[in-house]
Amino acid sequence: MFVYKLFDRAYRDYVQKDDILRQLNIIVLSAAIGTFLFTAQGGVAFVGYASSLGAGEFVFGVIAALPVLAGLLQIYVSHLVVKTEKYKQFFLVGGVIQRVLWIVIAFIPYIFAVEQSRLWMMVVLVTLAAMGGSFVVIPHTTLMANIIPINIRGRYVTTRQRVSTAVSLLVGFGIAFLLDRTPGFLGYTIVFAVGGVAGLIDILMYSAVDFSIIPSRKEGGPSLFEGIKSCFTHPKMRNYLLFWTFWQLAINMSGAFFSKYAVDVLSLSYMQIIIFGQIVSTCLAFLVITRWGVFLDRYGSVPIIWMSTITTSVVTLVWLFATPGNILPLLAFHLIGGVFWCANEACFVNMQMSHTPSEGRPAALAVFAVFISVATAISIIIGGALLETFSPIMARLALTFMGTPFDHYKLVFCIGFVVRIVVLIIFLPKVWNEKDLTLREAFSKAYADISTSMKAEFSKLKRPRLKKK
Repeated sequence: MFVYKLFDRAYRDYVQKDDILRQLNIIVLSAAIGTFLFTAQGGVAFVGYASSLGAGEFVFGVIAALPVLAGLLQIYVSHLVVKTEKYKQFFLVGGVIQRVLWIVIAFIPYIFAVEQSRLWMMVVLVTLAAMGGSFVVIPHTTLMANIIPINIRGRYVTTRQRVSTAVSLLVGFGIAFLLDRTPGFLGYTIVFAVGGVAGLIDILMYSAVDFSIIPSRKEGGPSLFEGIKSCFTHPKMRNYLLFWTFWQLAINMSGAFFSKYAVDVLSLSYMQIIIFGQIVSTCLAFLVITRWGVFLDRYGSVPIIWMSTITTSVVTLVWLFATPGNILPLLAFHLIGGVFWCANEACFVNMQMSHTPSEGRPAALAVFAVFISVATAISIIIGGALLETFSPIMARLALTFMGTPFDHYKLVFCIGFVVRIVVLIIFLPKVWNEKDLTLREAFSKAYADISTSMKAEFSKLKRPRLKKK
C-alpha cells in the first residue's frame, strides 16, 4: 500500500487515468519482489555457488557468458511477437519457465552426486532459464515504452530503480548473513529456491497489467527484416547500438571478475563483500537515483552517460591497491561507483525506449539484445581466458605496484580500463541526445541548477527559527 500511495502522490498530475496509474504501481511493486532473484543471480551468491560446484576462472567465465548468448533467441522472439501480437502470453510463459528453472538450479547438489555432472548441469539449466527470459525482455520493454508518459519517463524509471535498490539492500544483507553461517550447499539452495519463488510472484503480478496498450502493427507497417535493417541504416539507432555494444564488451572483460577476485584472492567473507560493497553502493544509489531521473528528463541521456562512464572507469583502478584481507579498495570502489552506476543503468533503460522507433520496436529491441548479449558473452570469455593465460606468467614475474602484489587479475583490470576509455572516445560522441543541448550547455545548466539547489538548502539551514511563546 505504501508504494501505491507513493506513486499516487508523485505522478497524479502526470497520469490522468487511474487504471494506468494502478498498472504503473504494479510494475514497480513487481520489480521490488523480483529483486530477490536478480540480487542472487548477479551477486556473490552466484559466484560462490559456481565455485562450490568446481568452476575455475575460465569455466566461471563460460557459465556467466553462455546464458547471455541466449539473448540470440530474441530475434526469433521478436518475429513471433510481431506476427502474433501476443505480448502478454509470451511474457508470462517465458517468465514462469525462467523462474521455475532457477528453483531447480537451487537443488542441483542434491540431484546430481558427481561434481562434474553438477557443474555442467548448472550450465545447461542457467542457459535454459536465460532462454525463457528472452521471451520476457521484448514484451516488457515494449510495454514500458508505451505505458510510461514520456514527460516523466526518466523519473519513473529511476524511482522504480530506487524501490528495487532499497529491497536489494535488505536482500543482499540477508543473503550474506545466511551464506556465512550455513555450511555446504544448503545456504545456496535456500537463496536460489526463495529467489525463484519471488521471481514467480513478480511475473504473475503482470497478469493484472493490460498489454493491449501496445498498438497493433499497422497493415503495411515495417516487417521484421525492415525493422532489423533500420537498426543499421538509421544514424540515431546505429550509433546508439554501436556504443552500447562496445561498452558492454569493455566493462565485462574485467567487471565480471571483481566479485570473484574479492572472494578467491582477497579472501573477504560474504558479509564483508555485501556490507562494504553492495550495501554501500545500494545506499548511495537509493539517495541519488531519483536526482539522476530529474537530470535525464531535463538534459537527456548523453551528458549523464559521459559523467557516469568516465567516473566508473577511473574508479576500477582502486583494485590496483588491493591486498588480501584489506577492505578499503572494495569500499572506495563501491562508494564512488554507487553514485554513478545507477545513472548508467537508468540511461540504458531510458535509451532503449527513446532511441527505438515506435513501429518495428520489437525487431529493434531484438537486434539490440543480440548485440549486447554477444558482446557481453565474448567479453566475459575473453576475460576468463586472459586470467588463465596470465596467471602462470604473473606468478613467475612476481611484480609489485606501490608495495602491493601485481597479479594477473590486476593486469586484466588495467586492460579493461584502457578498453573502456578507448570505447568512450570513439563511440560516445556520435550518440544522439534526446534534448536539443550541446554537451557544454547541458553541463553548464546542470552546474547552475545544482548550485542554486545547494544555496537554497543552505539558506534554509541559516534561516532563524521563531521561538515559541
